[in-house]
This record gives sequence, structure tokens and C-alpha cells, in this order.
Amino acid sequence: MAGGTSSTGGASTGGIGGSTGGPASSTELCTRWNADRADVSEAGWTGAVNTCTAGDMSATGRANALKLLNLHRWIAGLPAVTTSDQHNQDNQACALMMAANKTLNHTPPTTWTCYTANGATAAGSSNISGSSAVSAIGAYMVDPGNETTLGHRRWCLSNSLGPTGIGSTGTYSCMWTLNGTGAAGKPWMAWPPPGYFPIQAASDNWNRTLDTTGWSLQSDTINLSAAVVSVTLDGTSLPVTVAQLGANYGSRYAISFIASGWKMAAGNTYHVSITGISTAISYDVQVVSC
Repeated sequence: MAGGTSSTGGASTGGIGGSTGGPASSTELCTRWNADRADVSEAGWTGAVNTCTAGDMSATGRANALKLLNLHRWIAGLPAVTTSDQHNQDNQACALMMAANKTLNHTPPTTWTCYTANGATAAGSSNISGSSAVSAIGAYMVDPGNETTLGHRRWCLSNSLGPTGIGSTGTYSCMWTLNGTGAAGKPWMAWPPPGYFPIQAASDNWNRTLDTTGWSLQSDTINLSAAVVSVTLDGTSLPVTVAQLGANYGSRYAISFIASGWKMAAGNTYHVSITGISTAISYDVQVVSC
């Protein structure tokens, strides 16, 4: 997997539930989490590598991938996005190229098998993954191997995202992220976000977890370069390792903070405080099991 770059829009505090724009209760969270994940199938690619035929992924698979993307955005208090037919088509060409060459590349050379200009443009404008589009969403949100930017996650949670496009061969997939027209306008986005959070979202299909890749906070407008992070549980400070993340991956500024000697657990409410910035940010993450 790999992620591209770009950016877009003060600080505020956030608490539990509906005030964040996300789920207002654990029941609401788990009802939607379970409903939106009831069907995570994708089978049905109509293309072929041996003839360099991009074909298309199944309509069900694309709808399921988009549904999971919007599920995560809803948990983070962000609006849903749609797909565009052109981005879908170009990302299908992107996925074909990755499958034909059995590797991921945001800047594929013209010598690649099944190379097309539209597919190459999509490769440079998308999150790309060596998995199905449906499985990729959870992996983007955990973002293993991408700890210096957490770019996949930040694009999924970007104010500017949308319309997106999704293409997949079932083994490789591409999801358009750059140059979006979204204008969510949130001053900052966190993952896990303020409010109710399903412990199931803390890991992907390969059991890679946020405990390893880190929690994150991103903003288009708040400079986080001097941010000081505190995480507490029942008044007890939990040690974290804070890192500045590469600029302009779905947001201009971003930090990660990785648990040191502890792991996120359902039933716990974690209080996060970010100081050292223009306006302090504080919020609670209430972890539940769905």
C-alpha cells in the first residue's frame, strides 16, 4: 500500500457522542457498524491481465468498499463521499496495472505491462493497495508500514475528499484521493476520534493494530509542530511516543502518538489532551465492542 499527497481548513474541544458529528450512542455506533459490515464481498472482476483488459469490479464490491469508507468517516464525524464514473474507470485501469506488474507504484513507468496514461494518473492520485478494495479500507485506517505519514488514513479522513473512485482486480485496488472538491471544514480530525469507537476498527484483516501504527490527529489549519500529547485513563497518565507526520497527506499538519507499554481496550474511556498549539484540544475516546 502507498499514499499520495495534497491538502486543504481553528481548534476546538470534543467530547463523547453526537457533539462530534459521529455516533450519539454506543448502540447507534454498533448498529451501523454491524449493518455496514454485514456484506464485505467483492468477487466479480470482469477484466483480465493477459489481455490487459481493465474490465470492472463488481457493482456490489464497489458499493461495499464505498460503504466502509463512509462508515469510518461517519465515526470520525465527517460527511459521506460519492464516487465518480471517471475516477472509477481510471482507478480500474490503475488496479489492472498493479495486478499485471505484481507491485505497487504511484509513478508507474511507461514500460509497465498494461500501462495506460489514465491508469498512471490514477496511481499518482490514489491510495493503492495489494488487496481487494473492500479489505483495503480497514488497512488504510490502520496504515501499517506508513508510520512516517499515515497518509492513507489521513486521506480517508480528509476535509477535501470526494468524489472518490474505486477500482479493483480483487488482488490489487486503487482509491482516488487527490484534488477533491469536498469542503467538510472540520478544524481537526482524530483517529480514534472523539466519542464512541469500536475496538474492531483498531485492527485490520491481517491483525495489524493502532497500538503499533499509532493514534493520529490532523488539521488543515492548526500547526501541530509543537504539540504536546497527553493520554490518560481514569486519571492515570499513559505514556505515548509522539511523532510529526509528513505534511500535506490529506491534511497540512498531522501528528501520531503511539502507545508505549499499554494497549487500547474495550470498556475504557481515554482522555486525550493536545497542548502547545494555538488553542488546546481535548476529547474523550470511549472504546466499545461491537
